[in-house]
Parts: sequence; structure tokens; C-alpha cells
Amino acid sequence: MKTKVKWYNDPQMVGTLLLFWPPLGIYGVYRSETIEPKWKNVTYATFVLAIILLATWYLG
Repeated sequence: MKTKVKWYNDPQMVGTLLLFWPPLGIYGVYRSETIEPKWKNVTYATFVLAIILLATWYLG
């Protein structure tokens, strides 16, 4: 019997979700066992930076 790959272990699926549905994509990055920690940190830093920039633009 063929084993199913979890959706969050498919880098292409997680990348697509990051573009079209970011909250689920971030959760996929968090849960993934196949994405390297370096890329996880880059993803988290990018979203934190985007949130900070949007907050300063909106509040400023």
C-alpha cells in the first residue's frame, strides 16, 4: 500500500499556500519536516518584516 505524503511535507504545496493563503502556508512551514531550518527562518523573518513595515505604514 502506498503511503500518503502529508501536505505540509510537500515544499511546492507549502510555497503555493504561502502565496495564496499565507496563514496556512506559515503553518505548513512550521510543521514541515522536509523544509530546511534555514528556509524556515527566512520565511518567518520575511513575514515579521512585512508585518512591521505594514504596521509602521498604517500607523505612521
